[in-house]
Amino acid sequence: MTDARPYGEWPSPLSTERVTGGGVDVEGVHAGERAWWLERRADEGGRGVLVREGPDGPEDVTPEGYDVRTRVHEYGGAPFLVHGGTVWFANDEDQRLYRQRGGEAPEPVTPEPDVERGDRYADLVRAPDGVLYGVRERHGGSGEPTNALVAIPEEGDGAVTTVAEGYDFYSSPRVSPDGDRLAWLAWDHPAMPWDATTLYIAGRDGVGLVEERAVAGGPEAVESEGGGEDATARGESLFGPSWSPDGTLHVVSDRTGWWNLYRVDGEDLVACYPDEREWGVPGWRFGVSTYAFLDDGQVVAAVGEGGEYRLGLLSGGDFDYLDLPFTDVHPKLRSDGSSVLFVAASATRPPAVVRWTPGEGHEVVFESVDRPLDGSYVSEPEHVTFPTGEDGEEVAHALFYPPQNPGVAAPEGESPPLVVRVHGGPTGERRARLSVRSGGGLPPVQYLTTRGVAVAEVNYRGSTGYGRAYRDRLKGEWGLVDVTDCVNCAEHLADAGRVDGDRLAIDGGSAGGFAALCALCFHDAFDAGVSFFGVADLAALAEHTHKFESRYLDGLVGPYPETEDRYRERSPVGHADEVSVPLLLLQGEEDRVVPPEQSRSMLAALPDGIPRAYLEFEGEGHGFDEETSIRRAVGAELAFLGTVFGFDPDDDLEAPELSTGEG
Repeated sequence: MTDARPYGEWPSPLSTERVTGGGVDVEGVHAGERAWWLERRADEGGRGVLVREGPDGPEDVTPEGYDVRTRVHEYGGAPFLVHGGTVWFANDEDQRLYRQRGGEAPEPVTPEPDVERGDRYADLVRAPDGVLYGVRERHGGSGEPTNALVAIPEEGDGAVTTVAEGYDFYSSPRVSPDGDRLAWLAWDHPAMPWDATTLYIAGRDGVGLVEERAVAGGPEAVESEGGGEDATARGESLFGPSWSPDGTLHVVSDRTGWWNLYRVDGEDLVACYPDEREWGVPGWRFGVSTYAFLDDGQVVAAVGEGGEYRLGLLSGGDFDYLDLPFTDVHPKLRSDGSSVLFVAASATRPPAVVRWTPGEGHEVVFESVDRPLDGSYVSEPEHVTFPTGEDGEEVAHALFYPPQNPGVAAPEGESPPLVVRVHGGPTGERRARLSVRSGGGLPPVQYLTTRGVAVAEVNYRGSTGYGRAYRDRLKGEWGLVDVTDCVNCAEHLADAGRVDGDRLAIDGGSAGGFAALCALCFHDAFDAGVSFFGVADLAALAEHTHKFESRYLDGLVGPYPETEDRYRERSPVGHADEVSVPLLLLQGEEDRVVPPEQSRSMLAALPDGIPRAYLEFEGEGHGFDEETSIRRAVGAELAFLGTVFGFDPDDDLEAPELSTGEG
């Protein structure tokens, strides 16, 4: 018989050390004769290391002293390309491209820029004649950085040549199988790639391009339903262009209100499988792909529905899910023609590199976690749909994780404390995946649930995964509808008796941190808040953030400075005197996305008498990479919750020192 212990004080097998140790984050894969993948290692300061499948297990390819990472758009993605036994990669220290053959030392193939780390490269593809195409982002001139498509000699024995320029952003260069054509995406401010992009095709002439033409997309490509004189148009978000083996270009479009797969037929897009599910994801990073072709033309795709992304096969006009134990297939699919390589997880198993082969099934190539959490401790999510909006006429969604620990009995007559977790973006979503490793510093879900703290991950209106109309619900409403949904989720669970209505906390990172701060300033539902590098001053963010997101707020709030009053009205820093509950702020010292001044200004604006703590992490950016930083942040939030909610965690933690700002 197990003993009853207070919620929050349950002994957990998932120690603070385990949230970083015994595993890695997998950021990308390459399918070939052998599988390759990119590991992000917290125990090496977040260094990126390319690894390949070997006869005796995984083999490191990247030598010490190199960190595979690109800073294009700051968020990066697709920092490497593999062809045969050669790999080209972006090195974090100088952002130059390097070529590495076999066991040889890496050699630079792009010139040293005039400005340190001034030329950054991502999203490489190789043509059959050996020319590399990719995205270059150039820093150092007056004004914002410039982005372009460039051609790069694979041996590094020639100049880097610009082949397409003029748009604010480029992504996804893809060469046709015969090498004669190049396709890519481009877009301009103020659109984000999930708002409006344009698909281009051009012929290749040496390294250059000829007969360039726009095929689909643009900022006013889709007419509203009904038509007529009063009809308005919205942008078309195109995603993930890819050529089939027979040379037909395909692309994902949201023209019907759902991201679906289309083939390009002249000037038209023809739906491959009309579907009210999501075949695409927001393009926060380069190199994402939700589908891949087999040699026979069949399409393997990760399709999203209700917080789950499952792998399926599109064949002969029919689509069916495959019988696989994964509910979260990451948008990193790669094919070698005979099989597909991808990263996948589920609600009960952490991410793994997986290969699926028709007729043979799947095999796990690499497990990202060395010591999986015993299944008896795993809290599986419940999909919750709850009423929201001003009159409760709309709905929003959440994944609710109740406390779970077989070694402890819940205290009789009590309900657990709740942490409402707000995802970043804000254009993004939470998925049903096992969370045992920290993402950027936030405590993993299972770290909290095994200790007796419930978690609700909210997919508020404005999240992805539920169609374009749901995603666009945040247009002009950021800081309002998302925060309302978080409040209503907490109250819905409390009213149902699932959680303790007097011990409700909210946490989040970046845009999620902004929602947490707004919830404390403009609502009284929560008893504590935790902000990881959260936005406090919208006007300052619009003026000082990086290029990729510099006009993001035009759509989420309104054009700046024309709607400056709206920015002031919604900024937590201007309403900090309304905060009446304890607040923990955590911030990276070198954050270029949400600069430290955001958290510092919020701290300074809090009224006297309110318990608060501020932790700034030296050398960290937008999300923490260092093992010591992550452990400190995870432990700090748990200790903070214990102090506020009156429980003593069964851990040796360094509690953040709370002050009241007085004296």
